[in-house]
Amino acid sequence: MSIHSLDNFTREFYGGTRPNRFRITGALPAGVGAAGPSAGGALFFDTHCIATTLPESIVGIIPIPFRGRVYKFAGDRTYNEWNITVMDDTTPKDTWGLFHNWSEQFNSHEANLAADRRQQVALCKEITCDLLDHNSDVTLRTVRIKNAWPVQVGPLTLDMNAANQLGTFTVQIAYTHYTIG
Repeated sequence: MSIHSLDNFTREFYGGTRPNRFRITGALPAGVGAAGPSAGGALFFDTHCIATTLPESIVGIIPIPFRGRVYKFAGDRTYNEWNITVMDDTTPKDTWGLFHNWSEQFNSHEANLAADRRQQVALCKEITCDLLDHNSDVTLRTVRIKNAWPVQVGPLTLDMNAANQLGTFTVQIAYTHYTIG
């Protein structure tokens, strides 16, 4: 019997993961959210973030030349910013405005003043991204994004020709690291 048989494949493959089965949770910092039920709370992320990727990390390379060859040592780990796509919503969850308010706490649009380091630490939050099973809400994989804050709040496109669509925008999130569990 061939190791590449259909029987072997179906015995060893458990159905894969589905990219539309995920949940993002986290709370906005105090004072950022608007009034209203769960505004700024954990439900905010779960109900409004509609697309993302699991974040990447990169281990740098330290090249060491040796007698005509280059030996590559593992260097420092770096984390690129993480992007989420968010559905725009209206009061009390003005999502585009909430992310701008969060960003404003780090550096004011008008005064161009930065929060002090202690304030910045308090404004950084943990965001959790769960990959869910395709048969239930059982979590297959959890990624905890640590010390997250919005670096860039993308534009909200307005278009008279955009029928049967909801407004969305992208938020780029900086973070210190993540854990997988």
